[in-house]
Amino acid sequence: MTEVAAAQADAVAVPQIEQTQQEEGQYQDRFLEGSQRVVPYDLLYARGNADKVDDPDCKVYMEAKELFRKGYELCMTIPRSLDDDVLEKYEEDIKTASEDMVASWIMDDKAAPMSERILILGQQFEKVLLKNIPEEEKEGFFVKDSLLFSAWILLVGRQHKHCITTLSLAIDTYPELPARVFFLRASCYLSLNKLSLGVKDLERALEKDPKFSLAYFVLGSVYLSMDKEREKAIKNYKLYIKNGHPQTNDTIHALYALSVLLNHKSKKAEAKGYYQKAKKAEEEFKELYGVHTGFSDIKKQAISAHETSEEAKKLIAMYAPKKQYDQKMQQLIQSGILNTSFPPNPKRCSHCAATHAKDKPASPLLACGACRSIWYCSRDCQVADFKTSHKAQCKQMQALKAEEQK
Repeated sequence: MTEVAAAQADAVAVPQIEQTQQEEGQYQDRFLEGSQRVVPYDLLYARGNADKVDDPDCKVYMEAKELFRKGYELCMTIPRSLDDDVLEKYEEDIKTASEDMVASWIMDDKAAPMSERILILGQQFEKVLLKNIPEEEKEGFFVKDSLLFSAWILLVGRQHKHCITTLSLAIDTYPELPARVFFLRASCYLSLNKLSLGVKDLERALEKDPKFSLAYFVLGSVYLSMDKEREKAIKNYKLYIKNGHPQTNDTIHALYALSVLLNHKSKKAEAKGYYQKAKKAEEEFKELYGVHTGFSDIKKQAISAHETSEEAKKLIAMYAPKKQYDQKMQQLIQSGILNTSFPPNPKRCSHCAATHAKDKPASPLLACGACRSIWYCSRDCQVADFKTSHKAQCKQMQALKAEEQK
């Protein structure tokens, strides 16, 4: 069969799409505020420049994002019920979806946003795990993934003290956990201003995995905030530059920080060298990612220290943020960076993120005629999404709607 014929065959198998209003009671998931973040790696892929960067953390992020999507899409086919008969029927799917998304969070927490539906899945997962546990043993019972699921929820909810307790239990019980678990606990300590405990966990993360270079960067930033620890800040920023990838925003921030720290120590020539490296890296970053690395106080200090007053004024005006976060998110959606098929939304095409029917600004999106649970702007987008993800979901979504209507 030729590629054209295969494409035509696939198109025939794709359900029809039709205009529809959102059905009363139609479930629409909502991601929690602050859990969806703008990640530079998404910008890199959106611009088609991923092959120009060999950053291993980028690869890990994209793998984590894909694993999260896999778990989330399975989660969305499971009824939102805690009834025992439903949990028994979907037990394996509940476990698989939970384990996939927890694994994604541990790989890179930025790839795993939290939603209302995922919170329900956490309850379902807990009930499934406790199903055959005697009542007297339930209070102290836990397994690795359920502990990590709880920690994920607590961290997103900024319940840092409880998250520390949960992660500590996981670390003490499962010594094979990766370096990122110590990093996540360190972030909780730092959020509570317990700097010494946060530093200790960052050092433990590096003991666990000397290649976990992000810990060096955070250590540098922590010591930068402490007036009497500037030498340690310099040491850790240099270690990050040595071990991290050169084409990241953290590298650029570290270079700017070193230019300021060394300038304060009257090492003018070395400081100027780091500043020039930061400017060059900034230009390369802009070319790859399409944006500057943002604007921080340390960047402002570096510019002021190494540029003429007139040039500094121009650069600060250029780098200063001009748009709010929600506007940035809207730009990402429009550019296609966030064009995933989750959560299904009658106001956004699940393939290209368009907000109306193709070439018809006044017309609503079209729903899949089979499951009526996912929306598209055109037949082309539906066919493309059907091949990549919706083909596996469509029948499950039909079954889910039938289950909920009983």
